[in-house]
Amino acid sequence: MKRIAVLFCCLPFTLIAQEVLEPLTAPSAPAATILELQPKVILQPKSYQALETALYSNFLNETNEAVIPANFALEFTPYWTTNHGLSLMDYLYPETLADQLLRNSSFSLASTQSFVLGDSTTTNGIGFGYRTSFFFPNTADKETTRTAIEAIQKDNTLKGRIQLEAFDITENRKVANKSEFLLWMDAVVIRELKIYSSLTSDNDLKAILENITKKSRLLPELDLENPDPFIDQYKEIVDNAVKTKLLLSNFESYLKNRQGLTIDVALASLLVFPTNSFEFSYLPKNAIWLTPSYRFSRTLDFLQVLGVLRYEWYLDEFYDRYFPNTLTYQHTWDYGLSAVGEFKRVSLQFELVGRKRSATIPAGFDAMGNALFRKEKDNDLQYAGTIAYQLTDKIVLSYTLGSRFETILNPSETLISLLCLNFGFGGPNMSDLELLKE
Repeated sequence: MKRIAVLFCCLPFTLIAQEVLEPLTAPSAPAATILELQPKVILQPKSYQALETALYSNFLNETNEAVIPANFALEFTPYWTTNHGLSLMDYLYPETLADQLLRNSSFSLASTQSFVLGDSTTTNGIGFGYRTSFFFPNTADKETTRTAIEAIQKDNTLKGRIQLEAFDITENRKVANKSEFLLWMDAVVIRELKIYSSLTSDNDLKAILENITKKSRLLPELDLENPDPFIDQYKEIVDNAVKTKLLLSNFESYLKNRQGLTIDVALASLLVFPTNSFEFSYLPKNAIWLTPSYRFSRTLDFLQVLGVLRYEWYLDEFYDRYFPNTLTYQHTWDYGLSAVGEFKRVSLQFELVGRKRSATIPAGFDAMGNALFRKEKDNDLQYAGTIAYQLTDKIVLSYTLGSRFETILNPSETLISLLCLNFGFGGPNMSDLELLKE
């Protein structure tokens, strides 16, 4: 029996909780944004879900009847489809940017059946996207992590040593009955608490000992011929009193809102089928994002601030053919800020984004027959607020209200009113990571 106890103390301690490390957030897939299914410009950093899906709709038609959404998006992160046996520290602090590039790379796909052309006919549109992110922890993050892991390790060692002593004194018949066992173990508990407990207050240590003593006195009599049931019950009392599970829970909560800088890089392309034939298509629009975000610490740990710089470019041939009577711009720069506040299951986000766009338009010919062009420039503004409710760690319901950039066909129709249901699947949880593994 002693060999079993020693093995328990020496094996790397695996975090036992099953909660996901990062709960799902409101969706922001690049493919959905290029299709304008998701009207927000700023992409929030993606959580570590292997697969995310989102349905975009208000879920009611003009007669208030429920409808099945025709617009959807999904985002796939290949790395998190399997357990890679990462240590906790390797998960939190990858050694190279290449590691982060691989782990955070995701591919998104979005589809709509109502992409409107210049003659008001609708066609099918598909968005394709890719993104990755790089996290740069700050000093406070590393110190918080180090302190939390040390506390968990110390409490785990404490429990192992107490249990090892319990196995030893019963196996070697150092005690004759329950009373002698508990008297012996009281001395062991207080000794090990002083050495290994993450608590330092004498009152806290005394409270733990009294809790163990009080509950252990209620145990049935110790049978030295078969001590395992008694030892298991005593072990459970120690586990609950030392509260390593509470330390783990607190650490999990911190990991879901880590402090530091994240830089998100994304790109997306729009593919449309003007004749609704698969053999005939255009790639009329492309975009690339650079999104830095920073999560604050301590009293502001609920707050995240994001910025964005997005560049879009357009295919003249497509817009000249299918939007012949409208002014379209070949180049667009978007820039802005967003603030996100997270409060338990509710999150609030507001973004304000400016737009600069330019176009080179034919302006006739000169006397020599050379083509002339003129430059057209324009500025625009978009603002939107989103409230999201986390139904579960894997399901988020969000609603966005605001004013979008002017559209090509209907510049005056700028209202944003969108309901979205987002689902997440897979991804790592605490049980996939080993605390002591190097």
